[in-house]
Amino acid sequence: MGFSYTVAAVIMLSSTLIFFGIVYTSYVQSNENIANANQKLVKSIYDLENTHVSITGYYYNSSSSLFIVNLTNNGSQVFNMSMANVLINGTMVKFNVSGPYLFPLQAVSISFKEPAGTYSLEIVMPDGYEIFREVVS
Repeated sequence: MGFSYTVAAVIMLSSTLIFFGIVYTSYVQSNENIANANQKLVKSIYDLENTHVSITGYYYNSSSSLFIVNLTNNGSQVFNMSMANVLINGTMVKFNVSGPYLFPLQAVSISFKEPAGTYSLEIVMPDGYEIFREVVS
């Protein structure tokens, strides 16, 4: 009889240790995931706060139906322009850019083909910064 109580106590103790080991591992992993998410959030906020891209002008070439938009980066972020998006009236369009990167204090030109008219232009930079402008041919 005494042996079965001892075995039961050992089983209960070992089960408790295994349970707390699993719970502790999950707790540590979830805290690590939260810390990583907070670091990414802080970096995203920093990037957005230091992004100051503006449209300095645009013109329309009626012979080729081409809009050319000039952008200037007055912030401290560097952008890979192949990761940017151009939306005309909410629809993504293909565009060409004069340089692969937009460095601080540098200007680039974006060109896209649209027929003559009035359009709502939105340029979305890779970090999520958006620039809005109405363009008229």
